[in-house]
Amino acid sequence: MAEPPRRSPYSARAKIGRVLWSLAAVLVFKPSPSGWNGLRRGLLRMFGAKVGAGSEIHPSVHVEIPWNLSIGSNVRVCERAILYCLGPVAIGDGTLVGPFVHLCAGTHDYTSPSFTLLRSPITIGARCALLTASFVAPGVVVADGTVLLPRAGLFKNSEPDTTYEGNPAKAAEKS
Repeated sequence: MAEPPRRSPYSARAKIGRVLWSLAAVLVFKPSPSGWNGLRRGLLRMFGAKVGAGSEIHPSVHVEIPWNLSIGSNVRVCERAILYCLGPVAIGDGTLVGPFVHLCAGTHDYTSPSFTLLRSPITIGARCALLTASFVAPGVVVADGTVLLPRAGLFKNSEPDTTYEGNPAKAAEKS
């Protein structure tokens, strides 16, 4: 059985923007020295991202579609984090996005014959800590003060000021 034809959900302008961002990321963002956060904030802003003052974005961070990204003030995004912003991604003030964290605001409708692209937003609250290699799924709201322990996979909205562990993530037992 032949696969049904697919039509890109992106306009020509968006496709050109993605190509230009890819070039800027390879030529300027990634080779910039670690301490040059102002340059990376400025570059992201040039491509439509909203980035608050004092935020630090490591040069190895992968940002897909920066115009869908909003980062608050004093946010730290660590090494090799993936900000997959097919849909809107908002990160609140004072949040830590640890190394290898994956924020995934895009998936496909596997029940659709055309495998329709879904671009569900992710909202990360203020003062959160997403620790090493944790994962946040499309459409999830991470409440203020949430902590995701290493390798936690959050597929549902979190409760404020709660620590989560495991995959799928569950509230950690308080000791």
